Amino acid sequence: MQNEPIPTLSIIVTVVAGKQCLRNHLEVLCPQARSNHCEILVPFDCWSEEIGGLASEFPEVTFSFCGDLGLKGSATISKSNHCLYDRRRAVGLRLCRGNIVALTEDHAIPADDWLNRLLQAHQQPYDVIGGAVENGVDRPMNRAWYFCDFGRYGRPFESREVQYVSDVNISYKRQALMKTQSLWWDSYHETTVNWALQALGTKLFLDAEPVVYQCRPTLSFWRALGERAAWGKVFATTRAARFPLFKRLLFSVGTLGLPVILFCRALRHMNRQRQGTLRILSTFPIIACFVVCWAGGEMAGYLLGERNMDADASPERKAAMSVFR
Repeated sequence: MQNEPIPTLSIIVTVVAGKQCLRNHLEVLCPQARSNHCEILVPFDCWSEEIGGLASEFPEVTFSFCGDLGLKGSATISKSNHCLYDRRRAVGLRLCRGNIVALTEDHAIPADDWLNRLLQAHQQPYDVIGGAVENGVDRPMNRAWYFCDFGRYGRPFESREVQYVSDVNISYKRQALMKTQSLWWDSYHETTVNWALQALGTKLFLDAEPVVYQCRPTLSFWRALGERAAWGKVFATTRAARFPLFKRLLFSVGTLGLPVILFCRALRHMNRQRQGTLRILSTFPIIACFVVCWAGGEMAGYLLGERNMDADASPERKAAMSVFR
């Protein structure tokens, strides 16, 4: 390993949607990586063991089995999924070696020129670069999910400095990422890491050229509702980790008006992307349900605060984590 050249780029693909989505992702990504001296890392654990079956299909990919990353009491519990995703990302960050580190997810299918565009983007003097996120499944359910979560990253937009970029299409220059190592060693939250870098004077840049497409064709309404509530709670607990009680209560009251704000924001993004009246009308009832669930999750996050996730870890999970220390 010591004699191997350092990769130009490390790509960490987080397992979220499962084996078939990951296969579809790697079929597009691997040919790009071969011609650009890039390494691809896919961390997986006991809750995604089937991923190991892809190793023979994609020998150039590093599949890293992490054992038990904790939190899930059963395979049907979705509430803790986001925490598992964050821990899988952290494993990839500890293992990667590239001068540039990119993070994406299995259901974010890269455009055919994604890697080339990403490398070109990093010729600019920015340490954190996010790319565009487009909707890849054209049905009302997926449009609603996309515009609630990723609408701000949909083209057309002007490449510019921003306050937020998405963890499904984000990349760092390594020297900047390592400044926040203590924040992502066990669990990576893009908001926490990016806010810390911004506090150090780092600018976030949103570039319209590196594009991924959100593809979740089997997404159900009830699963999506659960995700909106769970992810809203994760966002709030991360944001309010150091808030005093009074400020958390103040923010929780503010979530009462949040559905209207989020709904208008989603409609604005649909209009900006020229979705058309009929497509907007078929989508906005689902958006309304999603934003209410997100706001409820945020309220819970502010009221309950952040608990110590490692308290849920099994002995096997703690042993697995200690390997990387």
